[in-house]
Amino acid sequence: MQKPVRAIAGPRRSVHGQIVDELGRRIVAGDFAPGSVLPTEGDYSARLSVSRTSFREAIKMLAGKGLVESRPKTGTRVRQRSEWNMLDPDVTSWAFQTGPDRDYARAFFEFRGIIEPAGAALAARRRREPDLVRMREALEGMAAAGSLEDWIGPDLSFHKAILVASRNELLISLGLLLEPALTRSFAIANVSRAKREGSLPLHRAVYEAIEQEAPETARAAMTYLLDEALVDLEEMVGLRAEATPPEQAAP
Repeated sequence: MQKPVRAIAGPRRSVHGQIVDELGRRIVAGDFAPGSVLPTEGDYSARLSVSRTSFREAIKMLAGKGLVESRPKTGTRVRQRSEWNMLDPDVTSWAFQTGPDRDYARAFFEFRGIIEPAGAALAARRRREPDLVRMREALEGMAAAGSLEDWIGPDLSFHKAILVASRNELLISLGLLLEPALTRSFAIANVSRAKREGSLPLHRAVYEAIEQEAPETARAAMTYLLDEALVDLEEMVGLRAEATPPEQAAP
């Protein structure tokens, strides 16, 4: 049964933005499998009292993210997962809202493992004093955090500060794209106080290597931090089973 569009926390969104969020989450969650047809605009509009225009705008946005395609007479179909724009901030956020499944979680951390250790090594070579100040402030915020909600902001700020210190515009842009998924992954992996306390020294080790201008040490420290974060995430969402090979996309 079609679920109603629910209120979305955070900044106020337009009606078509809410439809995008509702359908996008359900597609990523597998409620609408690849190849399946979405409800028609008439059916959706009648059930949820939204305009056809809002529905059409939402479908255009989902198509722009690679999730769906519309064809005459056949309607709007969900595209194969291999065709989705996995770097789209909404898609990455929906993936963590709805699970995540073990393969996506590991793929996400593998991607972080390509970007962030390299960013840390560059930061160790290029950091300036204001960068170190931002990192220290983030560490202080993490140390003072009395709750998960208090922890997430400083944790995100720490990782952003490292990419900014890399002075590489492409790495910085990739970091911005990943922010929604990073925020949600932090919320899952660090839900317990013990996890947060165990993670703090690993963050400090990255900072110290950057402060000491030791690129390879910074790279290794960030790699270890990410490896441990993946273990924490797996423990929290029960992802210990061996990952199954992804299905081959249809030619």
